[in-house]
Amino acid sequence: IGSTVTGCSAGQDGGVVYANNNDAVSLIVSTVAGCSAGREGGVVYASRTGSVSLIGSTVTGCSAGQDGGVVYANNNDAVSLIVSTVAGCSAGREGGVVYASRTGSVSLIGSTVTG
Repeated sequence: IGSTVTGCSAGQDGGVVYANNNDAVSLIVSTVAGCSAGREGGVVYASRTGSVSLIGSTVTGCSAGQDGGVVYANNNDAVSLIVSTVAGCSAGREGGVVYASRTGSVSLIGSTVTG
């Protein structure tokens, strides 16, 4: 909550957060810039977790070598971007912002996403 994260990277998954078999992942009123993952989830990699939420946050210039420039979600409850700004994020294969597989709903509510 209220954090600033810049320039983080992971060789494989989750440039900022790697969550496997957890309850939930939330970035709330935070700023994330220039983070990357070599494979999946430039910011968040979540597998078999509850929900993944970005609320009131700004994410810029993040990337993943394969899937999910910002969020990679596999077998999760839901992914939500709420009143957040995402700019200049990309993925080498699929989901420049969100890649979701076997996940409940994916929602963008009151958010701005730009190339």
